Amino acid sequence: MKLWGRSVRILWISFRIFVSYLLLSFASPLFPHRTKVRWMDALHLKNATLFLETAVSLKGLMIKVGQFMSARVDLLPKAYTQTLSLLQDEVPGVPFSEIYAKITEELGASPETLFRSFDEIPLASASFGQVHKAVLKEPLPDSTTEVAIKVQYPHIESIVKTDLKAIRLIVLVLQKIFTHIRFDILISEFERIVHLELNYIAEAKNAEKFHKLFLEDDRFVVPRVVWPFTTEKVLTLTRVTGIKINHLNELKEAGVSLKEVAELLVESYMKQILLYRFFHGDPHPGNLFIQPGRPLRLVFVDFGMMQEIDNKTDKGLRRTILAIINRDTPSIARGLIDLGFISRKRRGGNLDELEQVIQFFMDRYRDISPRAFRTITITDIAEDLGKTFSIYSSLQVPNLFILAGRAVGMLNGLCSQLDPDANIIELAQPYAKRFASTRSGIMDLLARGKEIVSTLLSLPEALQSFLELSHGSGVQTHMTSEGVEATLTKIYNLAYRFLALLTIVLIYIYIKFTSH
Repeated sequence: MKLWGRSVRILWISFRIFVSYLLLSFASPLFPHRTKVRWMDALHLKNATLFLETAVSLKGLMIKVGQFMSARVDLLPKAYTQTLSLLQDEVPGVPFSEIYAKITEELGASPETLFRSFDEIPLASASFGQVHKAVLKEPLPDSTTEVAIKVQYPHIESIVKTDLKAIRLIVLVLQKIFTHIRFDILISEFERIVHLELNYIAEAKNAEKFHKLFLEDDRFVVPRVVWPFTTEKVLTLTRVTGIKINHLNELKEAGVSLKEVAELLVESYMKQILLYRFFHGDPHPGNLFIQPGRPLRLVFVDFGMMQEIDNKTDKGLRRTILAIINRDTPSIARGLIDLGFISRKRRGGNLDELEQVIQFFMDRYRDISPRAFRTITITDIAEDLGKTFSIYSSLQVPNLFILAGRAVGMLNGLCSQLDPDANIIELAQPYAKRFASTRSGIMDLLARGKEIVSTLLSLPEALQSFLELSHGSGVQTHMTSEGVEATLTKIYNLAYRFLALLTIVLIYIYIKFTSH
């Protein structure tokens, strides 16, 4: 198919799906509720199947969009998530002759020359490339010989460029209809991620960094990069195996506790976001595997969509944490501005509306407990925040938080599959306690000085004076074990509330700014 034909087909399919829902919405008031529900379910299945067929036929970005949609079990109708989940396993690849030519071009020699063996049948096929198993002629230092080689499809860059033009046009139309959603931010971030994923050197560096972060914890498995066989279009990693995280029956047959899998998954992301400040932004089921046994191991693959939290953002988050903990609404507003959540046009202006939104949010969710959170659904949160943020039109979401929101939202969806009774905040609670009691977390804020200590713990004025005196005279302070325990308990409670707030905000961003 010619490139212009791809654009026409993408636009035509999008138009058909949109019009089908529009027509049903016009007709539905004339019929009983049960009839409307039945028709809507049938339309969901029809449109999901249409999208699946289009994605399989066109490949490229349509596969990527479909995989993203299939992971949104907490948002999309079941017909969509079940139908599009086929894109996790059944993405058609390209003939081996094209892969053979690409490897020869990139690595300077044919596969049979470079490797002891090379399987022509791919292990997996993705949106931009496919993965083949190979055996090295010489083992790595740890005796590893099996590798997984991801090879980029020929001409994929031209295809992506064409698809993006069509998607931009669709987004332009959607922006006119749904003016409250910042589709421009979404498409900008999507394009950035896509271009990064087309550079396998960048992905290799991500994989190497991610591997080092989890090197000391054998519950998490990250493959290693084999640099001599890696270029911008060919990525070679040590081969890892496991049961796909959403193959629930297979996991159960292997004696794996699905609840334990959910807990391990959440812990890994708490470490990535709160401790390592470097996280995997694409936790769909095709990128996560489980190795049964003791310990239970979580396997990560595909490192094209990673995000680092820079020092400026980290410091801004920590300052905003303190403001949230202390119910300091003006400081929270300033923190949101510093973090880039408020457009430049409103900076320096009247922030009364923003402070009203923040105050509502604080009153509604600040003191949330695990028990109370169980009664609140993600939909409730989206509706509450949607109503409040709609009165403040200058809200915008920085790129980092879009990806973080997407990751946490997908994480929430996966956890709901693994354990329908799972609550992402409750699962994160134990890690919040550990995070609060380490220098990498809020204790790091305590170490910064007397002002933060007094703000965070609301110390009596006399104690604050004592801290000022000791700071100036070199006097060392001492706390009993009981005092330390009480302090850490209070810090934990505050950290837990912040963690709840952060997760709620990220999931809301995922719902509001990645819906399309």
